[in-house]
Amino acid sequence: MYMSIWRFSGDPYDLLRRYDAMVADVPTQNLRLHACVRTAGGIVVVDTCPDRAAFRGFAAGPLPALLARHGLPQPTIEDAPVHRAFIDGAERR
Repeated sequence: MYMSIWRFSGDPYDLLRRYDAMVADVPTQNLRLHACVRTAGGIVVVDTCPDRAAFRGFAAGPLPALLARHGLPQPTIEDAPVHRAFIDGAERR
């Protein structure tokens, strides 16, 4: 599993509205482990992909158009392999 952290700066409420519209365009079965949180200065999205190649393909492929379509600014993105992940007390690999 591979994780990315996206940091969007701006009005958090406007960003959340745009994020919700963007997520409505994504098939939920593609969201293996995904979370969005509001911060004082924007939003932070944590997302996972099966591996680095899948993340890179998404980040270089559909992501820029998806962000633009919903008026989201370009986020700063950090990415790394997942060491361990737990969902509802169960470990996921």
